[in-house]
Amino acid sequence: MLEPTVADLAAIEQEWPLIAADLDLLDAEIAMLYAADDGGPTALDWRRLRRAEARVTRAAAEVTARPAHVCNLIEVRLTTDCRYGCKILRCQTCGGEQVSHRAVYGCPAGQSATRVA
Repeated sequence: MLEPTVADLAAIEQEWPLIAADLDLLDAEIAMLYAADDGGPTALDWRRLRRAEARVTRAAAEVTARPAHVCNLIEVRLTTDCRYGCKILRCQTCGGEQVSHRAVYGCPAGQSATRVA
């Protein structure tokens, strides 16, 4: 199983406000379902739902308006676990690192990545 890349983690962090707002909305919707079994939702339940929907709308607007971080990668060293001389790259902005397996060097991991893309 492949671990998430630095770019994957950065994308999750970028979208986290929207993810959190969606979870709040889900909680409010679940509360409405439970309230239906107890005589129906109260005014407070409806208010909670409307506020959660508004938070999702605001978070979606903020996430889409925010520019995505694009890593500016530089080579920092060779890998120790790949015998083909593949490189470790580090982002100059966020400091995240990732391995670059290259088919050019004969690396099988790089060849499989080349075929998939």
